[in-house]
Amino acid sequence: MTYSVYHISTELGRGPLLDKGYIGITKNPETRFLQHGWQRKKSNEHLKYALLKYKDSVQFTILASGLDFEAACLLEEMLRPKENMGWNIAKGGSVPPSPKGKQRSETYRANISKAKSGYKNPMFGKKLTFSEEHKKNLSLAAKQMQVLICPKCEKSGKTNAMNRWHFDNCKYES
Repeated sequence: MTYSVYHISTELGRGPLLDKGYIGITKNPETRFLQHGWQRKKSNEHLKYALLKYKDSVQFTILASGLDFEAACLLEEMLRPKENMGWNIAKGGSVPPSPKGKQRSETYRANISKAKSGYKNPMFGKKLTFSEEHKKNLSLAAKQMQVLICPKCEKSGKTNAMNRWHFDNCKYES
């Protein structure tokens, strides 16, 4: 798999000064630029607001292509040696901070729950209805699933769950 290192900047920030703009790594440069859009909810805030502010003068340049992942990370690290440099949040060659797995207080979780309940929930008022034929097909497919036995813990179950939680991923080794 080959990677490319790219630079997003404005006409104002172009030239030898790469400390302006955004430096990133991608497998598919054409698609990646479209994914950076200023309308996205989950996006780098610096880049998001810069794209909104300079939307008429944004330039997308591929600095290097055909690199392996380690070489692309090294080049990005050389161009972005510090955090919050240009429009980048994270230091080059690393992944931006993620809130996933972060411990949240009981108050915070209660507020999120309250904000997503009732009519604010995307599934509010929606009713899933299946035809009798579809229900019959689902039932038949579940009955025809193969039953497997994990060699490490000797538990048995249907194919999907067993492949996900047992065999190489089994935490109950005997």
